[in-house]
Amino acid sequence: MNIKAYGGQYMEWVWRIFLVWYSVGIILVGFDLLPPFLEWANAVFLYLAGALAVIYAVKTLGLLTGLTFSVIIMAFTMWAESLGVKYGWVFGAYHYEKDFGVQIFGVPLTIGFAWVMVIFTSMALVRPWLNQSFSVPGMLIYPLITSMLAVCMDLIIDPVAFVAKEYWVWEDSGPYYGIPNQNFAGWFFVSFGIQFLLYIWMTSKSAKWDELWTKRMKWLYGMMIAMFVVTSLMAGLYLAIFITISGLAVTFIAAKTGRRILINE
Repeated sequence: MNIKAYGGQYMEWVWRIFLVWYSVGIILVGFDLLPPFLEWANAVFLYLAGALAVIYAVKTLGLLTGLTFSVIIMAFTMWAESLGVKYGWVFGAYHYEKDFGVQIFGVPLTIGFAWVMVIFTSMALVRPWLNQSFSVPGMLIYPLITSMLAVCMDLIIDPVAFVAKEYWVWEDSGPYYGIPNQNFAGWFFVSFGIQFLLYIWMTSKSAKWDELWTKRMKWLYGMMIAMFVVTSLMAGLYLAIFITISGLAVTFIAAKTGRRILINE
């Protein structure tokens, strides 16, 4: 048996299953048609999205490094989330209301998979215009832009998860749908730290390039935003849509400026 070919087939099937799951999910979740006995499907959706990101990591960073980074990202972000659940640190005080599957220290394992997806989809959007060699501007610009992309995703996820679906409940409050500002700062700095380390590794090693999976990660980022935009639209969370689109516009302007700086250095 050709192990490499078998692995490639497995990866393709994960992508296909996700597309089917997404197509059904955007209708059931977006239009609030998901029956209670199918709530477990939310967890499977996040597992699949995270698995796709792990595949991208393996394709670009290598098998061992890709898996290692994925596990580290999952462990670190779940630890950071647990500090919020227990002490109100990092993101603010909150707790998970509905079951997303197995929990570790009060944080569903699916949240770790979701963070892996956020990190690597953001990486796929920015990495194509990075120089392969290390530079001080790149060391700052890359984690800055990828972290802005992470925050943009949370700008649409959190209002839906908190206000419309009550997947988690904030015990602190803030001006944006009752979500504390600390949450968005936490998202930015957690992402920045991880992406900073990824940049150091990518520019010190021979990171690979996989055009197909890079495109798929870009699509995955857009698909996640689209799903929550549809859900926000149906829930009447119009401000969330406007703020998210505005945030993405600012981010892509910043990315264009950053790209120009890196090209001219």
